[in-house]
Amino acid sequence: MGFKENLKVQDVCSKDCYKVYDKDKNYLGNINAKDEKKLTDEYLCGVTCFVINEHNQVLMEVRANTELTPGKVDLVSGHVNGSETCTQAMIRELNEEVGITNIDGGNLKKVNKLPKSLGFESNGKIRNFFIDFYCFKTKKEHFTLQPEEVKSIKWVDMNQVFDMIKNGKTKFPKQQGNVNYDEIFKEVEKFGKSEEQKQR
Repeated sequence: MGFKENLKVQDVCSKDCYKVYDKDKNYLGNINAKDEKKLTDEYLCGVTCFVINEHNQVLMEVRANTELTPGKVDLVSGHVNGSETCTQAMIRELNEEVGITNIDGGNLKKVNKLPKSLGFESNGKIRNFFIDFYCFKTKKEHFTLQPEEVKSIKWVDMNQVFDMIKNGKTKFPKQQGNVNYDEIFKEVEKFGKSEEQKQR
């Protein structure tokens, strides 16, 4: 059964729907967000952010008991909803998940060096995403967590975060074969250093 026969496809993508793609990122249609778990071989778009403090640590979340990757360690991440751009989705997720506001294009940098999609294991099923990676520097110390999405947060040294991601100790698939995060890590490290120099 194909995508359109299996799910109710919407003509207009409201804020409660997701745009669906094939493996080559050809647009297939829109679905209600609640129907995500019915997808099989289709792909969605998502965003994720390395939130970095002045000590070059990265903010890591433990995900709450959500539909997608419950209990796993994650960066601040989420879906691209409706007709949002990836950057609009990232700004919204930073605000919703951890209460970061006053974000503009100048202090949020898109890294996006991963040419392949990623498959996230969730409840024994793989969910396919095209992910845009971002970096954001903050001096914020107190965060407001979204309890439906985020169970807890903590600051982790940047190199330790890189190791965790590479070795499959987060929600991200382990680095192997076609999945290689090295270029992203280089860009994140460079961003952290350049922001540090700006503050001196």
